[in-house]
Amino acid sequence: MGATYNSLERQRLDAPKCHPNTRVAVINRLISWIRGEIDFGALILWLYGAAGAGKSAIAHTLAEMCEKYGCLLATFFFWKTAAERNDISRFVTTIAYQIARAIPALRPLVETAVDVDPMIFQQSVDIQLAKLIIKPIQHLHSTGFDFKDSPFVIIVDGLDECQSKDIQSGLVKSLAAAFKPSPLRVRILIASRPEVYLQSTFNLPSLQSHLSRLALSDEYSADDDIWQFLEDSFNEIRREHPLAHYIPSSWPSTDVLRELTRKSSGQFIFASTTVKYTGGDPYELPTRRLDVIRRLQPPRGEEDLPYAELNLLYHHVLSKVRYIERVKQVLGILIIVDPVMETRGRTTQSMDDLLFWQPGETKACLSPLESIIGCDGEGCISMFHASLSDFLLDPSRSDEFHLCRESILGDCVALGLRHLRQQELDDTRMLFLPSQEPIHRVLICHTFMPEYRLYSTITLGCISTDPFCTPRLREELSQLSLPTLYRVFELKGLGGDFWSLTSTIFEMLHDRVSHD
Repeated sequence: MGATYNSLERQRLDAPKCHPNTRVAVINRLISWIRGEIDFGALILWLYGAAGAGKSAIAHTLAEMCEKYGCLLATFFFWKTAAERNDISRFVTTIAYQIARAIPALRPLVETAVDVDPMIFQQSVDIQLAKLIIKPIQHLHSTGFDFKDSPFVIIVDGLDECQSKDIQSGLVKSLAAAFKPSPLRVRILIASRPEVYLQSTFNLPSLQSHLSRLALSDEYSADDDIWQFLEDSFNEIRREHPLAHYIPSSWPSTDVLRELTRKSSGQFIFASTTVKYTGGDPYELPTRRLDVIRRLQPPRGEEDLPYAELNLLYHHVLSKVRYIERVKQVLGILIIVDPVMETRGRTTQSMDDLLFWQPGETKACLSPLESIIGCDGEGCISMFHASLSDFLLDPSRSDEFHLCRESILGDCVALGLRHLRQQELDDTRMLFLPSQEPIHRVLICHTFMPEYRLYSTITLGCISTDPFCTPRLREELSQLSLPTLYRVFELKGLGGDFWSLTSTIFEMLHDRVSHD
């Protein structure tokens, strides 16, 4: 029974729940739905949001409230790393057991169903729902039993952490089909990340008249709640930590709280990770550990892992990606190139154009990352977690998902040169022509246009071990001549810039050859 909200297993894992006086608007919205004050005909409410947004904490807190008010029927909290909670095999039996306890008159009917068919636990979810839950409810109703005062809320959390996409989608359909005709008025809350296949399931026409949705988006901004959580948590550390005597009363400053709130990006997981790490070691000064989080101090060693929880989250999400190199190419442009070039509001269409991809390829590429990266109706790409950049740029944390800054820039210069070579540039695509931005000089200095015949062989040899000169960049360099480059510059009325550029190239060539 480790999947129930109040199980000992979840307590040992420090199951998340809402900090006092936070997520109030979301909780009130859910309670209004449960009471039938809004979306009266909705059997199911889908609560969805980014990874680390606090869905499980909300589900746990709601379960506690429903238990207190006598309306909680059953709960099931999926968890990807727990053998008894990451598949569907125990789902119906766990729910049926709780229903039989919540409505004692159902218990003998459920026991009879098992006695009649001992192999029922090996049968499909639909059959188990029918025989262990729905038919006993219907039979009890036929005897004149009044369900009016019976518990009726079922909470299913972490559906996306159940093994198999098909089983996740099938469970939603099974629950809707089973409980629609039930004489017991039921409300089923399902919380999950907005995975693409689950979006498709919840968009099925057959579900629309029985479905409500609640997105943990900007409408329910968590910034104020995160600030409150951080402030209260640091106050507690100042009071209760064994080394509290050495913590200044003004720690942390308002500016630091503002920085941490911004870094959380509306997702509680960063704030929670920060607090757990900062106050989690009785033998370390919390002030120093917060400096480690803020990258002002180094960790003590390999065992000192300030971002362990975030690392697990990002590894889990990225490990499900089929074509990771394509995803890394997109993420590299978003995280490394766009900030340097001061490009804002990158869209999937502009990304397709830059990468020479077919329309829609960027959207498809990012689809498995819906829980950490979003694309709105106009195709604007946004990252839900500011801390994702830190993770991807730190090889000690991201391992095979690491983004090498030099390689990303090298590949992006190659894209710019390819656009240049094909003379498809317009004013918005001249990313790598000389301008007032210092990045252009830096990029060109690393590039060493090799087509000036006298220096061609020497240049390629000099940069062969440079991580900036990626295979894509070397290929483009081999196809671009300085006369071609000059013609393009002249076409754009930038002839003077061309001579400035070539002067820089030869200066850097001379420096590199002299150094070697």
